[in-house]
Amino acid sequence: MSKQLLSITATDNHVIGVHHWPAQDAAGTLVWLHGMAEHGGRYDALGETLSEHGWNLYCPDHRGHGTSIDDNAPQGHFADEDGWDKVIGDILQVLEQVKPDRGPLVLGGHSMGSFLALAAAEQAAEQLGGLVLCGSDSHSPWFYRAMTLLMGWQRRRHGVRGHSPLVHKMTFETWAASIADARTEFDWLSTDQDQVDAYIADPACGFECTTGTWLALISALAQVQSSEQLARLPSLLPILLLGGRQDPMSNKGKGMDRLEQILKRRHQHLERLDCPSGRHEILNDYCAPEVRQTLLQWLANL
Repeated sequence: MSKQLLSITATDNHVIGVHHWPAQDAAGTLVWLHGMAEHGGRYDALGETLSEHGWNLYCPDHRGHGTSIDDNAPQGHFADEDGWDKVIGDILQVLEQVKPDRGPLVLGGHSMGSFLALAAAEQAAEQLGGLVLCGSDSHSPWFYRAMTLLMGWQRRRHGVRGHSPLVHKMTFETWAASIADARTEFDWLSTDQDQVDAYIADPACGFECTTGTWLALISALAQVQSSEQLARLPSLLPILLLGGRQDPMSNKGKGMDRLEQILKRRHQHLERLDCPSGRHEILNDYCAPEVRQTLLQWLANL
């Protein structure tokens, strides 16, 4: 069945665009959350694979991304106030709207989407049959506290809807510089040049996010990855970690290692695929077929 674009209206009347790849006689439903500076419409290969194997896929566009843009959430901007909470509220509303009549409801996400997925799962674990964290990361609480102070300073300096050259240099520019002999500034995303070129050519990708969005994200992470919040995840909730060992965002997988250790200490039901040559977007890298097959097998075992 062909991809559909759905609309769900949030409690504040924001319209959430949701990309949907339907399956006939679906065995389950996966809600997938995209990363920063991209959108849910990029997951055609994943959606087609899941649909062929009997799984619905829903990919909502976060506020300020893809089709979920309006005057209150222009490109790259969650909201002027309470942006993180509003995006989490959108995700919870999507989960409620698309929950299947039969089969498990699974939540997953890539990069920033993995942080949002973890946060939403901590609030709605009783609805979920599994959780997938792809291209994720983890740092110590002091790191998040220090970065929150820096982001707050940059927001005051540039405005809540402004862009910070310093933040961009510390993030996207630093990740780009880690790739030797890079052809483009986005080679850090994938070793597949065609996928990199498609990202660059997509006007809904590669934009800078506002200081308000960065502050909302970073300030939330210390809480989301805290022991108190992680304790809200049932120990029997199956969790799948997917990552690339050449991913600059996670310091070549070290951030994923830390996340795995934290979850193991909580005795979570955990599995992991670590792609040796994969960069940040392993679903758009040469290892993507292995990633999709691993995900399919994991879903089949729920």
